[in-house]
Amino acid sequence: MIWVIGSTLTMALAGISIYIYYFLNGQFDDPEDVKYQMFREEEEE
Repeated sequence: MIWVIGSTLTMALAGISIYIYYFLNGQFDDPEDVKYQMFREEEEE
């Protein structure tokens, strides 16, 4: 029973660490944002 809890915690920590790694590398940035960046630059002027 202890090995089930240990393996569950290990897999949870692995998943969280993979998520944090890709989040910090910009994997979840919005690809559609580039289209609208031009409009924001015009409003600032």
